[in-house]
Amino acid sequence: MKTKLILASSVICSLLFLASCGGNQEIEENQEPAFEIQASLTSLPYQKAYLSEYKDGEMVNLDSADVKDGKFSFKGKLDLPEVRYVSFNEGKEKFSVFVENSKIVISGSISSPDSIKITGSASQKTVDEFKTGLKSHEAILNGIVDRYYAAEEKGDEEAMKNVDAEYYAADSVKNIYIEDFIAKNNSSVVAPFLSLRYLLSGYEIAQIETLVASFKDDAKKSVYTTNITDRLAVLKKSQVGSPAPEFSMNDSDGNPIALSSYRGKYVLIDFWASWCGPCRAENPNVVAAYKKFNTKGFDIFGVSLDENKEKWLEAIQKDGLIWKHVSDLKGWGNAAAKIYGVNSIPHSVLLDKEGIIIAKNLRGEELIKKLEEVVK
Repeated sequence: MKTKLILASSVICSLLFLASCGGNQEIEENQEPAFEIQASLTSLPYQKAYLSEYKDGEMVNLDSADVKDGKFSFKGKLDLPEVRYVSFNEGKEKFSVFVENSKIVISGSISSPDSIKITGSASQKTVDEFKTGLKSHEAILNGIVDRYYAAEEKGDEEAMKNVDAEYYAADSVKNIYIEDFIAKNNSSVVAPFLSLRYLLSGYEIAQIETLVASFKDDAKKSVYTTNITDRLAVLKKSQVGSPAPEFSMNDSDGNPIALSSYRGKYVLIDFWASWCGPCRAENPNVVAAYKKFNTKGFDIFGVSLDENKEKWLEAIQKDGLIWKHVSDLKGWGNAAAKIYGVNSIPHSVLLDKEGIIIAKNLRGEELIKKLEEVVK
């Protein structure tokens, strides 16, 4: 079995992709506004626009505005800059903007998201600078992925191995760019925001603590740093060497299954979703691990972050996931995912027979090697 390039740390389904996890915005009538958003968008068929935030796994509308000839506006006040969403059609079409106490102008076409231009927000400008620098790294990685699949189609295993190593080297360079950018902007709220999106899923507890200590001024006081410290507290309860936090959740028939029911087996808690491409790409590796070690005392406990039951069950059948599965169908609000501090998927936690966490986020060959080591 080969390691798939698309399973690298940079390719995950993330909760925090341009999303705020909390807010303190107040919008009141007859209040002198501290920020004003003026938007003028072409190809806009909707009559209502909404200013929203992402909170506790759900999009929450904070304000609404009438749309006339593609124009609308919002006013309000924030203590510190935060990401907000401008959405239409009950949130099905949306884009993000870093809102701060200034005049912010939005222009472009809703039919072409790349054309949308946002000016007047220093924080948004910093995010845009980051994205521009990131594009070159992602272009390199995408090119390597294309060469990998070309080699795979030809059955050239030696070329696949070489390209695989090349990918991870390029991915390391990309991660250095991200870390350097955050370090250079450690006084801006953008620093903890980008940290949540790009760094935390691959960081150990000590690295997160060092990261938080590096933030200054507005960054240190931002809601995103609060989110990081909250996540850190959760992670400390589910770190390697700790007893796995107990939870129980219903399967598709409404029957509760408790994690403790797996005691006496090595078990992989597999957080995934039918809509997550990297999860679906990793599933063949998880299936292979199950088939190889199940008769030796290894099992898998699938926890889905789906909201659509039909698509969840369809993916289970299509991918041949023959172990037990549970979900509360609350998406990113999944109760078990919150307990384990999951903010990106695929995410996995490996437990020993006594329910102690012995590894996290093992994928591909790494999972097989670890199971070969512990499952006798």
